[in-house]
Amino acid sequence: MAFGLDNFKQSEFGRRVGEVLTDRDNIIGMRYLSEHGIPAVQTVGKRIEALGKPLTDDEKKLIGRWVREIMEAQGWTTNKKGRVAPGNLFSTGAVYEPRV
Repeated sequence: MAFGLDNFKQSEFGRRVGEVLTDRDNIIGMRYLSEHGIPAVQTVGKRIEALGKPLTDDEKKLIGRWVREIMEAQGWTTNKKGRVAPGNLFSTGAVYEPRV
């Protein structure tokens, strides 16, 4: 990747993505989807897409890593990878489960 997660978070676009990812309702949505075996990124894909910037695969991976940080801070761990519903920014994503 051209730059790491910390640099992405500090970029102008990264700050806008961060507002979406750290929004309380979106975190609740990520947890809800995880409880039902659906990748957490499905909650935020359309909202990030609405920011109006086409994303590279590397940027999508960075967003996935950021979601992982958020979910782990909430007491969740990755369980498996799953398919995201069609028409979303992401095609696959991590599915989380509560940490035992």
